[in-house]
Amino acid sequence: MNASKGVHEGHRKRLMDTVLRVGLNSVSEIQAMEFVLTYIFPRGDVNELAHRLLEKFGSFANVIDADWKEIRKVSGMGDRTAKMLHGLGDLFNYFAEDVLDDKFAFEYRSDVSDYFEQLMRYKPNEMLYIIGVDPASRVKMRYRMNGKLNGEMFDERDIAKFVTAFKPAYLFLAHNHPTSNCKPSEDDLLIIKKAREICADLGLALVDYIIVGSDGVFGAITDTFYSHFKT
Repeated sequence: MNASKGVHEGHRKRLMDTVLRVGLNSVSEIQAMEFVLTYIFPRGDVNELAHRLLEKFGSFANVIDADWKEIRKVSGMGDRTAKMLHGLGDLFNYFAEDVLDDKFAFEYRSDVSDYFEQLMRYKPNEMLYIIGVDPASRVKMRYRMNGKLNGEMFDERDIAKFVTAFKPAYLFLAHNHPTSNCKPSEDDLLIIKKAREICADLGLALVDYIIVGSDGVFGAITDTFYSHFKT
């Protein structure tokens, strides 16, 4: 057996055993980066590549959030592997959001802020979500709208399709300002106006338009939906 291959395989096994024993949160950032890379590169030493990625992007989170075309520029990364590494961000978000939906039922008004803050706080890019809630104030379905966030890119048909498909009792829209405060922008106000008109036509209450910013969580609408919540 090739001696170098044996050393690499031994290192991978030790890394895997360590992560399984103490958890990913308890290892160093370079070990965490190596651990992730072992799923993308089934063989060989990924330690130097992990160092190069962290040196270029500064942190584990920045590596995962980076555009795959930027990741590809790092020596040792190709198109396929860069796309796979970038795609892990969506996988992590999907898992976190799925767990969040199972956990949350809106009982207190503060639960609404908690839910949306956990959903959007660490998203690096602007996103707009439609959230459907059932009569028992539980999250029924969540949908992330596509395109850039501005009044022109807001597709009114997405709300109509969502309501038709999932028949929620109440509706929330949620948006994040990753690098600014939670004060509504002109685009936010335009979207709120359009969304309220659409929901009125559908006979459905738009409970709130939640904005998660660097300084907190803002609710742009006051609705009677909140009146039955505990304080």
